[in-house]
Amino acid sequence: MKIQHVMSKENSGLATSTMELVKYELLAGHEAFVRDTSGGLIHGQGSQYDITVAHHQLRADQYFDGKPKFLINHGEPLSSFGNGISMKATVEMATKCSAFICMRKDEVPLWKMIHPATFLVDKGLDLDVYRPLPGITERLSGEPAVLYYENIRQTRNPLYWIAAMQKVHAKWPNARLHIYGVSDKRMFETIQAMNTHSHLWPFLRSISGPVDGPEEVNKLLNKVDIVVSGLFPLYSRSLEAFGAGKGFLCPGYREHDYPFQCDLDPESMANALIKMWENRDLINFRSWAEKFHDVRKTVEQSIDIYRRFL
Repeated sequence: MKIQHVMSKENSGLATSTMELVKYELLAGHEAFVRDTSGGLIHGQGSQYDITVAHHQLRADQYFDGKPKFLINHGEPLSSFGNGISMKATVEMATKCSAFICMRKDEVPLWKMIHPATFLVDKGLDLDVYRPLPGITERLSGEPAVLYYENIRQTRNPLYWIAAMQKVHAKWPNARLHIYGVSDKRMFETIQAMNTHSHLWPFLRSISGPVDGPEEVNKLLNKVDIVVSGLFPLYSRSLEAFGAGKGFLCPGYREHDYPFQCDLDPESMANALIKMWENRDLINFRSWAEKFHDVRKTVEQSIDIYRRFL
């Protein structure tokens, strides 16, 4: 199959996910390439295609090319609705798409409202990149060492986890929280002001910028014990923790009867973190990733969907 992907050229979780899909489409023997929304080539080689897979929007010259078109809904529906741009663009191109594809089961009813042909695939990761690294001796401080590393913006921030860590630290004085992904000067100043005013410094030990590139992300993951996210009611790319063999906690992650779930509430989140640390051998997190979050399976499932419309 010849697969054309269309996305904006950017540094984001969406772009990382797209490149992972293309990598494993190529490894599976398909011809795949990525163009930006103006037609420029971003990755791979090719001009002929059987289908188009959009990750933001379609180009106007593709609307009537007679080829099946698919939209992968990377973003959380509430965020897409709330930013005043993404959801409107999705609605406007729905009639041009053969189907929508999403990666979290709780999204399906929302996207089906816009396109009845909405399909669910696994939210996969490149498990060749996100993996345990034997011999890592340089760890971030803490027992447990807890990491928040999502790019901070609007409601995607560590506020609830900062509050939760107060209870965790009261039980385990050696527990430490490390916050990465602070790219905005105002956000850094806000967290630092809270750190000073509320005396968070006994457990809040890092306020750092974004981590550049998947390999560097994986190195960071291998330096901690537990990775956390504050997203609710869904979850996002912090799943890389599973690939590295680390525990992951997020109020929005309730997939597959996961044993470590919590509500968007500091006490519930603290209790989940305590439970995970006390029962960290309950499941093998790397095996969990291999079973539920392997991008190879995502590609297989997506190809099966594409073939229905050829």
